[in-house]
Amino acid sequence: MITLGIDLSSMPEDTATCRIRWEADRALAEPPQLGCTDEQLDALIQTADAIGIDAPFGWPAEFAAAVNEWKSPVWNAEIRDSLRFRQTDLWIHDQFNLAPLSVSSDRIALPAMRAMALLRRHGVHDRSGDGRFYEVYPAGSLKVGGMPNKGYKKPKDRHRRDAILKALRQAMPWLIAPDDCAASADGLDALVAALTARAAAQNLTHCPPSDQAEMARREGWIHLPSQFPSPGG
Repeated sequence: MITLGIDLSSMPEDTATCRIRWEADRALAEPPQLGCTDEQLDALIQTADAIGIDAPFGWPAEFAAAVNEWKSPVWNAEIRDSLRFRQTDLWIHDQFNLAPLSVSSDRIALPAMRAMALLRRHGVHDRSGDGRFYEVYPAGSLKVGGMPNKGYKKPKDRHRRDAILKALRQAMPWLIAPDDCAASADGLDALVAALTARAAAQNLTHCPPSDQAEMARREGWIHLPSQFPSPGG
């Protein structure tokens, strides 16, 4: 099995990928590829069995409706939050005290637009995790795994990225990942995205509650691991 992690930016220069080949007793991570174009992403996707993408797969349903036809004559905090956050964002905040960015009102909206084009090219209709494509959140995956998840994004933070990579290797001693995985935050996030995609493929991520499943298919759902993935079948 091959999993592909994509740290998706709105433009190629800040987009990174990492592939992991899963064998009977080990997982072999390739050095991350940086600056990936849509053509490169599509080619890599063709080689992968499960793909974890660090970008929102949709917008809040209330926001989409408001853009189509604004109906509310009033404004308050409840309306504001319904337009800013998806059900998955609110659920993850309640369960894990994590704060995903608002896809409708933060700059992460731009990667979401590129993600939507990618999903359309590959025929993805169920945005909650269709068995191959999964929305992931690398910093969240690190946190729920008990690992450092802050202060590693800037170029000067290499020592923090090295510490995260060391923690991943210790938690998953069968993981063989080159030091290059910590050379950039984009590459490290792509590695974690590929690991989370494996967990999702093994049904080891938190899925939408039954009462949110239909909404998640439209809005998207962030998959966070319930336990570490494993090599083997």
